[in-house]
Amino acid sequence: MLNGEGEICLLIDKVASLLDEAGLKYVRQKDAIVMHWETDYFNDLTVVVLTSPDEKWLFMVAWLANVSEIPEESRLSLFYMLLKENFRQNGIKYGVDNDDTLFVSVETADTDLTTEEIKRYVLHLVNACDKFVEITKGT
Repeated sequence: MLNGEGEICLLIDKVASLLDEAGLKYVRQKDAIVMHWETDYFNDLTVVVLTSPDEKWLFMVAWLANVSEIPEESRLSLFYMLLKENFRQNGIKYGVDNDDTLFVSVETADTDLTTEEIKRYVLHLVNACDKFVEITKGT
């Protein structure tokens, strides 16, 4: 992607600029953006913003807990409720990664984002993390 002056503009740089415009605090790392949030259920929720290698996808991820931390007898009902939540919440995905860590993510192939869109994605993800805690309390 080129900026108005013909210089290469990385997607992660664009996201950082949009977060600045939205007034959201973050720490820029080489190929990622890291945000820390205090919510109703988290004292320090870490949200990471990444891009695909070809910069055609933007990912926002918060890792929540290892599956081993969930009592075995509660896992089936938890996973069932998270699948239902995946359907209910547009754009939010609850999942388990290759290390058996539960996560919440937002993904988009729209790389022409606005300040309001990036803010909405971040806040939607943070709220979904709190929703995860509410769901786990019910299992």
